[in-house]
Amino acid sequence: MTRRPIDSLRVALLAGYLGLVLSGLAPLLAEEPPRYLFFNIAPGAPWNQNRPGTFTRAVFDEVVHTLQAPDNPRLRIGVAFIFSTLETPTDTLVQSLRRLLAASEDSGVPVLVALDGQNWWQHRPDLWNWWDPTGAGYNPSNVYNVEWTGWSPTQAVKVGWRNWGSQLRVVPAPNIASPAVIAAHLEGVRALVPVIVEWQRRLPASRRHLFGGVKLGSEAGIGYNAYYYPDGNRYLEQWPHDWSHDPTNLLSPAKGLSCGVCQLGYAAVKTAGLKDRGEITREDIGRVTQLYLEQLCRLARKLGLPRDAIFTHQGGTYDPWEKHLPFWPAFNRWSSPGWSFYHGGPREAVPLEAELKAAGRRRWAAAEWWWGGANSAEWEDHFRSTLAFRDCRFICVYNWNQGMFQKAVAGQEAVRNLVRTWRD
Repeated sequence: MTRRPIDSLRVALLAGYLGLVLSGLAPLLAEEPPRYLFFNIAPGAPWNQNRPGTFTRAVFDEVVHTLQAPDNPRLRIGVAFIFSTLETPTDTLVQSLRRLLAASEDSGVPVLVALDGQNWWQHRPDLWNWWDPTGAGYNPSNVYNVEWTGWSPTQAVKVGWRNWGSQLRVVPAPNIASPAVIAAHLEGVRALVPVIVEWQRRLPASRRHLFGGVKLGSEAGIGYNAYYYPDGNRYLEQWPHDWSHDPTNLLSPAKGLSCGVCQLGYAAVKTAGLKDRGEITREDIGRVTQLYLEQLCRLARKLGLPRDAIFTHQGGTYDPWEKHLPFWPAFNRWSSPGWSFYHGGPREAVPLEAELKAAGRRRWAAAEWWWGGANSAEWEDHFRSTLAFRDCRFICVYNWNQGMFQKAVAGQEAVRNLVRTWRD
């Protein structure tokens, strides 16, 4: 068989490309996704999910112009936003999401979208008000939609507390195994994911990097973002609008799974059919959390999101590691796993590598991250250490605004140098 001579120009081009590959400067192949540094915009200001008109490209531009990082197709700068799916009418959320995606496309800056139904559901008393006949949404059956401090609905909670910098009262922790609660969370996924899928599919190949993915859950789990003090219902009953009498002792991970307050999770564990007596364990809470995340991710995949674009965000992983949630609840077949990292990275989370290996997983994400440094060199080392751990697809820094990374001058310098020098 006669072979066709290879054109000398093609040889030269191939040799040139191989040289770039070896030097680390070759452009990404179309199917090779970049890694990202996302900066989460805390909701409320400047973006408010209840006001679609607030979603403009100005924040995208601010992040890019402040950081002044060079373009690197292997490590891209982006912006993230969390939609609380139970706090706003669905049609308004859809409008806000469309404007967010349009602003990403207009600015040319990638976006990561998070959908969270668990943390904020103040505006759904039809799901949680089981005790107040004079209040909106009252239904005694709602007792099965909230958490309990024991195996009986007589131990249902009426209130919770959260501390993301300062303590505030929140509505009761949801039972994340309740069919009604899950249905409400899936409703948000069903309404918003098709909008993202349609946008992502019409992006030209040269701009597909604008879609950084979807996070499902926001520190999903039980007990730490709506914790409950002993005899907590009394504070709501006696002082419904006065928080000054509330306890103020903070969660203490050293005290075990309950972090030193009341153990929750009985309602979810019982509803899920795992057990209905005895002691609650970290494995029980872990399995309920995994089942919850599985349902969100399975629906997102069914609605057309690529598996590699779906990330879970599990919470509850603390040192001492053996006393708190393991990392495996974030694993399911429809997504890549993600966790929160504060004041340390994945190598400091001692069991993480072993659990990833046991599950045959390499791809993961630092779904929420704040690991600062005393100077730019320390910041850069922390960014690099996180990104270099197995196949980290992104770091999502919490937060850009509210006086956080927006004012972290050393961190910004670290980002500039990191992006300038990053090679996979």
